[in-house]
Parts: sequence; C-alpha cells; structure tokens
Amino acid sequence: MGQPVSPQGILVFISLLGLGISAVIYGRMLLALRREGGLVRAGQFALPDLVVALGLGALFGGLVALSVAKPSDAVEMSAGRLVQSSLTLAAILFALGGYLSFRGFDLRETFGLSRVAAPVVVARAGVLLFGAFPLVALAGFAAQHWIKDGAAEQELVQIFRGAAEKGDSSMMFAVFFTGVVVAPVCEEMLFRGFFYAVGKRFAGPWISGFVTAVTFAAFHGNLVSLAGLTVLALAFTLAYERTGSLAVPITMHALFNGTSLSILYLQATGQLVA
Repeated sequence: MGQPVSPQGILVFISLLGLGISAVIYGRMLLALRREGGLVRAGQFALPDLVVALGLGALFGGLVALSVAKPSDAVEMSAGRLVQSSLTLAAILFALGGYLSFRGFDLRETFGLSRVAAPVVVARAGVLLFGAFPLVALAGFAAQHWIKDGAAEQELVQIFRGAAEKGDSSMMFAVFFTGVVVAPVCEEMLFRGFFYAVGKRFAGPWISGFVTAVTFAAFHGNLVSLAGLTVLALAFTLAYERTGSLAVPITMHALFNGTSLSILYLQATGQLVA
C-alpha cells in the first residue's frame, strides 16, 4: 500500500493546479490581445486629459504620503469618518465625470458600460477573478515572506477585523459598503477608466498598464499588499482590454473585496480557522 498523502502535499497540489488554471486563462487572454488588440478606447483623449491625469496622480500621491507619514488609528476610526472618506473619493469621481462630460465624452460609451450584458458581466468577472486568485495569493505570500517584520494589514482590514470582534454592525456595514460598492466603482473609474486609458493614449498599453497597476497598489498605502494588489490590478486591466467594458473589472473588484471581507468576518468571529 502507498503512503497517505500529507496535508502539505494536498496544499501544494491545489496551489499548482490553481496556478496552472491561472496561466491558461490569462495566457490565452494575452495571446488574444497580442493578436487582435485591446478594446479600450483611448484615441479620444488629448493633452488636457493628460494634464488632469498627472494632477490627480500627484494629489493621490500626496494623500498616500500624508497617510504614511501620519498614520491614523484604524481601530478607533468611526463609521462617520469612513463614510466621509468614501464621499470624498466619490466627489473626486463626480468632478472627473463632469470634466469629461464638459469635454464632450459620452461616459457610457467611453467606458463601454453598455457593451456587455449584465449576466455576461457577472459570469466573466467571476471566471477571471477565479483565475486571478492564485496569482494574487502567490504574490502576497512572496511579499509576506520577503518583508517578514512589519507586515501590517491594510487599514480597512484592521477596521473591519476590530468591528467584527466587537460585534459593531454599523462599522462592519460601513466598511462592507465602502469596499464592495464605493471603492470598486470609484477606483476602477479613476484607475482603469481614466488613468489607464489616458496612459494608453500617450505611452501605450503595456507601460500604462504596469504604471497604473503599481499606482493603484501604492494608493492603498500598505507595503505587504503592494505585490498582490499590483497583480490584481493587472488582471483588472486585462479584463477591461479584453471585454471593452469597465463593468467587468468593477464587478471583479467588488467580488474580490466582498469575498475577502466575508472570509475576514468568519475568521474574526471564530467560524473559520485562519
């Protein structure tokens, strides 16, 4: 009789299988994009849009630098402050939408929001996110192994974990709403819809995709999650280019955050062993 398979062996097998699935899904996407080109419209952007993109990038860079220099007490943050932060991000998006409308852009057409039917959006987002998970996990594991000491969690993760442990339902709802609704819509509109498209127009898709992904990851202000979020952002960009609809990466983003927060809730309440 053969030796029983160890739990470590099973974990390694599952990990390798997941990475293989990821390689197939995203490898085929890359080949298709190289052969057929992407569907993100960027030709309509001009020099004024580049100036605005650089200005917004500098603004976000300053906010990240300020948060790193003067970190807030995540556990003590109130639901009101969290909502205020979300409203600020939404206000920036609203101003950007007004600017683009003033410039003559049809936002639904520019972002391809009606290009793919809603059921197809959800199906594609689910498959592409499933394919991205192993790559994101591998990047995150490598980052934790490399950094070791000082690997603090993201601020929203700390807030949600503390709220779940205390049973603070209002704070949990505020974080969940921010993470699953506000952040996916606002961040994808800004980073993929505007920053990436403008960058594609002036620097090409590969440079813009990488720079936007790193900027997106850095915007979250957490060193240990930088690698994983960069990989995730690249997956969002590929999904946007392949489908031509920003609704797909928005849905991927929402599903990723919702899944992560749900797992975190189960861990914090002792229903799931980490």
